[in-house]
Parts: sequence; structure tokens; C-alpha cells
Amino acid sequence: MPAANLAFVVFAWGGNYTWVKLGLDDMGPWSFNAARYGLAAIALGLWLALRRGPAALLPVRGERAAIAVTGLLQVGVMTACSTLSLTRVEASRTVLIAYTMPVWSMLFGAAIAGERAGRPALLPAVLGLAGLAVLFSPWAMDWTTRAALEGSALALVGTWAWAAGALLYRRRVWRSGMWSQVSGQLGPSAIVMVVLAALLETRTTAPTAQLAAILAWNALVPTILGFRAWANALERLPVSTASQVLLLSPVLGVALSAAVLGEPITLALLLAALLTLAGSLLALRN
Repeated sequence: MPAANLAFVVFAWGGNYTWVKLGLDDMGPWSFNAARYGLAAIALGLWLALRRGPAALLPVRGERAAIAVTGLLQVGVMTACSTLSLTRVEASRTVLIAYTMPVWSMLFGAAIAGERAGRPALLPAVLGLAGLAVLFSPWAMDWTTRAALEGSALALVGTWAWAAGALLYRRRVWRSGMWSQVSGQLGPSAIVMVVLAALLETRTTAPTAQLAAILAWNALVPTILGFRAWANALERLPVSTASQVLLLSPVLGVALSAAVLGEPITLALLLAALLTLAGSLLALRN
């Protein structure tokens, strides 16, 4: 069911903010992303090869390039731009811009596929974005410095790539099996992240049991299972609807940080949760 898949994605991606924050205590961001996607690609590849044979690692002929492009847009470009953005601006700004994705998916859908968003689709987007605004207070951020402009632009490019990749995936009926699709998206993205880590990483890694557990969790749940659930949802729902529900992810992330890291539960968090939940329910009903 689409709702179940999206609920899992919200849990996997939204709940991952806290674990990534803890993992970055022991590892640089570029190395972390390379390890996360590299481990995911290797683990999924081994599982597919053992269960279904080496041929299952790749999508069917005629779909491989298209699936690789959607993966690079949704995973590689999005992750690289977000990581670069975090080197220039605060995490809240990067997350805020990333989750404007429902708006861009509607705009790109109209430009690429001729999809027109009516009033029923606009109200959920307004509620969701209002929730993010309450949560992150963009009016209190400095948007004028060079670092702010560069970081915001990088986050926006990543968001555009995510929306474009999701729309390209949604526009086609795929013959490849779902696991082969996920493998075909993760493999090229993992290679890109490994190259970027070799070129850009400046921190050394402190190997700890906590880091190993966080990387294992990241490879399996938010990456392998998360991207399969996201692809399943996109097969059945418009990108604007699916991405609207994902606005619950940063709210869950802030709430989990409060529970795990002892950060306070604020009135703004509760109000943001209500607004984004209302927007998500309306999107699923439309």
C-alpha cells in the first residue's frame, strides 16, 4: 500500500537525522556518505547475486541508463549538494530547502509532464510548508551573506535533482524488478560518493562500535529498504502527493533528536507536527 510505504520512508529517513548526527562525531560527512552507499550497494548486490543470480544485479536492457540517471539525481546529486550545503550553512536551512520538494515536483510536473495542480493539491502544500516554517523559522536566518547564498543554492540544486529524478521515475512503467531497480540506482551513486570522498574529505575516521552500528543501520534501513519503499510509493502516487507526506520526516527527526539527545520539545515542534500531518492526510485523500 502506498501509505504504508510512505510511512516507512518517513520513519527511515526522518528518524535517521539523529543517527547521522551521532555518526558524524566519528567520521567526516563525505566518508560517511561513501561508506553508507557503498555498503548498501555491496550488501544488496551480494544478496541479489546469491538469491537470484548475478543477472539480477542490473535492470533489464534498455532501462539501465534511465534507472542510473534517476538514481544519480535522487541519490548522488541530492546527497552531494546537501553535504556541500552543510559545509556553508546550518543543517536546519539545508533541511528546510530540501523539503520544499513538493512545490518543485508540482512545478516540474507541469513543465515536464503537463500535470496541472489544482486547489486540492495546493492546500496540503501550503499546510506542509507552513509547518516547516514554524519548525525552522526561515525569517530568523541570514540570507544575505556569501556563505548563506552558496549554501542555499547548493541545497536548492539538490532539491531540484531529487524532484526531477522522482518525476522521471514516475513517468515510466518499468519492466525491471524492484530490487534490480534499487541496485541500478545505488551502484552508480555509490561510485560517485566514493570518488567525492577521496577528493573532498578532510577528516579522519575514528572507528567505534557506535559508528559501525550506525553505518550498518544506514546501509540497510534508510538506504536499501528506504529507497525501495520510496520507489514503491512513486509507482502508485503522483510525486507531489508522495513528497508531501515526506514533509513529516524533518518533524520526526527533530522529535527523535529531542528524545535521544535531550533537546526540548517545543510548542513550535507540536504545531509543525499538526500542520504537516494535516497536509499529508489531505494529500493522500485527494
